[in-house]
Amino acid sequence: MDPRILHSIDEELTKTEVAALKFLCLDLIGRKRLENVKDAKDLFLRLTERAMLDDEHYLAELLHTIGRYDLLVLLGTNKRDVSSWLHTRTDSRLGLSPYRKMLYKLSEDVTAENLRAIKFLLDELPRAKLQDSATFLDVLAEMEKIQLLAEDKLDVLMNVLDRCDKQLANQVREFQNLLRMREQDYSSEPMYPSHPKQEQSMEIPYSPLSIAETSPEVPGRQPVEPDANVPTTPIEVEDFYSLKRRPRGYCLIINNYDFTKSHTSSSNNSYKNRTGTDKDAFELIRVFTRLHFLTEEKNDLCASEMLDVIKEFAGKDHSQMDAFVCCILSHGLKGTVLGADGQTVKIRELTQAFALCRSLLNKPKLFFIQACQGVQLQRPVYIQADGKEESNEEEEKELEDDAQSVTLLSIPIEADFLIGMATVESYKSFRHTHKGSIFIQELCRQIESGLQRKEDILSIMTRVNREVSTQVLNGFKQMPEPRYTLTKKLVFTLD
Repeated sequence: MDPRILHSIDEELTKTEVAALKFLCLDLIGRKRLENVKDAKDLFLRLTERAMLDDEHYLAELLHTIGRYDLLVLLGTNKRDVSSWLHTRTDSRLGLSPYRKMLYKLSEDVTAENLRAIKFLLDELPRAKLQDSATFLDVLAEMEKIQLLAEDKLDVLMNVLDRCDKQLANQVREFQNLLRMREQDYSSEPMYPSHPKQEQSMEIPYSPLSIAETSPEVPGRQPVEPDANVPTTPIEVEDFYSLKRRPRGYCLIINNYDFTKSHTSSSNNSYKNRTGTDKDAFELIRVFTRLHFLTEEKNDLCASEMLDVIKEFAGKDHSQMDAFVCCILSHGLKGTVLGADGQTVKIRELTQAFALCRSLLNKPKLFFIQACQGVQLQRPVYIQADGKEESNEEEEKELEDDAQSVTLLSIPIEADFLIGMATVESYKSFRHTHKGSIFIQELCRQIESGLQRKEDILSIMTRVNREVSTQVLNGFKQMPEPRYTLTKKLVFTLD
C-alpha cells in the first residue's frame, strides 16, 4: 500500500482510536509485538509484516469498525461499499474476528460508571492493572491474559456485566447464543489458529457499523449467490435498529405557541399565536411515552433558548439508550424554524448537533417538524371530472397555516437520520385551531396503528403521506415529506 496513504491515515487517528485498532488486531499480531506499538505507523508496519495490507480491504474493515468513515475516502472507498463487501465476502479468514468486534462494540457502550463497577467486581485481576487510566479494552486484555476471557469462555464477563448493566450482558449473551446456534446448525472453517470455529456468518451481527442495505458491487469481485442451506438470521438481525433498552431514548418536544414577543423584537414580521399546538404536544407526549421514551416538553422558547436546549440534549449521555426523537412545533421561514421571539434557527443547526454526538453513533435520530415550507397553496386535482370533493366549511374556517417557508437547505450527510416535514417544499401546511396540526395528528395515529402490524417507520410515514394528501383543507391540499438517511429498518414495539 502507498506509504503516503498510511501516513495520512496515521495523522488523523487519535490515541484512543489507535488503542482500539491494536485491540482488534490482537489475534493477528500478538500481545508482545503490540506492546511497542505507539502510533498507527507502528501498527501498519506490523500488519505489513503479516502481509495484511496487501489487500486494502483489511484496513478498510478496521477503519469501518471504529467509525472512521471519513478515512475510507483515502482508500478509494466509502462506508456503503465496505458494508457491501462485509456482507458478501466468502472467505471469512480475510476479516477481523467477530468475537473481538463484539468486544469492541461492547466497549463503545460502557460508561465511566459501568467501568468503575466492572473494575470493582473483577477481584481476580491484579489491582495494579485496574488503575483509573485503564480503559475497558485494557480490562478485557488483562482478562484474556489470565484466561478469564476467550471466545468460548464468556461466563465471567457476562456475570460481571449482569451485576452492573444487564443491557451490556445481553450483548454478550446474544453473541454466545449465536455461537451455539452455529455449532448446532452447520460446520465451520478455521479463521485464525486461536479461533478455529469462527466463520463469516458470525461476523455480520457484531460489526458495530455494518448496515443491511443494497449497495453497488465492489469493483473486481463477482457477486455471491446466497446459499439456501445457510441460516440467514444473523443478517436479518442486522437489518433492524436495536430498540431493547428502557428507556429507549429522549423525546424532546419544542412547542412554540406564544409569539407575542415577535411583535416587539427586531424581527421584520409578527406572527400569530399557534392555537391548537398544545393538542399536538399532548399527542406526541402520549405516544412516545407509550413507546418507552423519556419525553420532555419545552414551551415558547426564543431562538437562542432553542439552540441552548438542543446543545443540552446533544451533550447528554445517550450510551444507555437506543434512539433520539425531536419534535419542533413552530412557525418558520426558508431553511429555518422560528423561536417565540420571531428570530430564526437553521434546521441544519438542530440536526448537526446530534450528528456530532458520539453516544448516538449508529442510532436512529428522528426529527418531526410541523411548519410550512413555503407560501404557495397546493391545489387539488380531482379524480372525477364531474364533481368536487365535499368539505366541511365550518371546519375549514378553523384551519390556519404555520407561517411562511421552511426548507431543508441540505439534509444531514451523516447516517441514521429521519426528518419528517409537514409538507413538501414551497407549500403551506395546516393546523386546526382545536384539533391540532393535520400532520402531527396523523403521524401519531399511524405510529400507533403501525404497532399492531409491526411496520417500520418508513412504511408509517408513507401511510401518513397518503392519509394527509387525501384531505381537502380550505379547498387546498397538503403532502408531507420524509427525508432520511436511515441505514436499517426502525420498528417500534410496546414490549
